[in-house]
Amino acid sequence: MSKLVLNMPCNTFTLETIMCCVFGLKAFDVAVYFEILKCKPAKINEIAESLNRERSTIQRSAQSLMNAGLILRKQINIKEGGYYYKYEAIPFLDVKEKIKKTMNDWSRDVCKWVDEIEENDANELINNLI
Repeated sequence: MSKLVLNMPCNTFTLETIMCCVFGLKAFDVAVYFEILKCKPAKINEIAESLNRERSTIQRSAQSLMNAGLILRKQINIKEGGYYYKYEAIPFLDVKEKIKKTMNDWSRDVCKWVDEIEENDANELINNLI
């Protein structure tokens, strides 16, 4: 995958930083999402082994990813009793659509906010900073 970099006047964004910002994730959570996407449904211990991390670390990331709506957890019942979970990532196309919607909403809100700023408000803000 080519390195997507978006240069803004005051910051540079990558796919990782955009996903962190939009979904409230940590960088490692993004790595876990892509590992689950690559592995298809996978157990926590499989992901942990693949990323060379502790199960508890992967479980925390999986919880964050579920809260963000980026992965699903399915309970698999064992015939002899008990169960385990498999995790599946939502398609990356859906993630891209969520990112675009969030960024469009944000852009619209910023434009509306800028339109509502009066010159007096800006002067007052500057005076408070000085």
